[in-house]
Amino acid sequence: MEEFRRWAPNITVITATLALQLYVLRQVLRRAPKYRRQAWAGFAFASAWMLLAVPYLISHRTQGLPSETISYLVAGSLFWVLVMVSAAAWLKFAQPVLFDPRRRHLLALAAPVAAAPLVSAGVGVIVARRDPLVTEVSLPIPGLPKDLHGLRLVQMTDIHFGPFLDRNDLRRAVDIANGLRPHLTLLTGDLITRRGDDVEGCLQELKALRAEAGVFGCHGNHEYYAGTLDLTTRRGAQYGLRFLRGQSTLLQFGQARLNLAGHDYEKMGSNYLPGLEAMARPDALNLLIQHNPDVFPRAIAAGFQAVLSGHTHGGQINVEILEENVNVARVFTPFVKGRYEMGGGQLYVSSGLGTVGVPIRLGAPPEVTLIQLCGA
Repeated sequence: MEEFRRWAPNITVITATLALQLYVLRQVLRRAPKYRRQAWAGFAFASAWMLLAVPYLISHRTQGLPSETISYLVAGSLFWVLVMVSAAAWLKFAQPVLFDPRRRHLLALAAPVAAAPLVSAGVGVIVARRDPLVTEVSLPIPGLPKDLHGLRLVQMTDIHFGPFLDRNDLRRAVDIANGLRPHLTLLTGDLITRRGDDVEGCLQELKALRAEAGVFGCHGNHEYYAGTLDLTTRRGAQYGLRFLRGQSTLLQFGQARLNLAGHDYEKMGSNYLPGLEAMARPDALNLLIQHNPDVFPRAIAAGFQAVLSGHTHGGQINVEILEENVNVARVFTPFVKGRYEMGGGQLYVSSGLGTVGVPIRLGAPPEVTLIQLCGA
């Protein structure tokens, strides 16, 4: 089921692109038959690329290609999807009007409709590369001990360090995080994207993070896919970054205690997050950091009062329809972006810093989150 959830968006995009390519081919053959050979050759190459190359590139099993090259090839493939959307829109609306005044408005619509996907992509690239916003959030916790009121937690997640978020970008985010004077800084997974990415370079930038009680983290699904769980844990510890893997640590703030627990990203199943109940303590505030926000109901049932997650990128690309944000993430989880409450417990899902696939963000700008605990 987890494998299907991971591949379903990719299969949908590939299938839709093939259909668009076929439509564009038919229109080109009808309008410019003298270019039949070139049209068929282009269609054959683009279809083979989408059916064979794209699944291989996004399989996280690629070998022999530099990670940066794979990133650019994946992004280029997804930009091709937008080109096909624009081309199909142009060919659909820019039909000859034959002096029919009732259809002239279709011709007037052709240019803006066709340009919209590419213009939106351009705006999304600019947003994705901007300095992250500081999102301030209050988490109301029933029965919060007095000495934990106003505790400042900084969350950074989904960095996806690589060609679309480099050292300078990450350095600025680290400076922003340190400027918030946190008591505790938390990294909630996906430092990198795929096998071969520069984990060491990412950690070298993150080691500059400063917090009164320390910097802690958990691993995301991309550390799992890239096979870097142990490496990131070991090297992170050398840089003062402690990754909690099915572990908890007790932190003292005045007369109050905060029990911080972390768990690797894990596939959903009948024995999901084993031992979670044993990590909760009745004599402390229990906070879980876990990459996947779907753990929220499980964590509350296990005795945790608060959960911090990422994973969704806030949807990354959101389209507003009837005052609702529509994005791919909503198909897979009800916890996409922001604060949620359940059974007196609190969840915050951060939009994170980086991107996956195309370096585009729409309706979900990159963020560093400042979370303050308060009484309910």
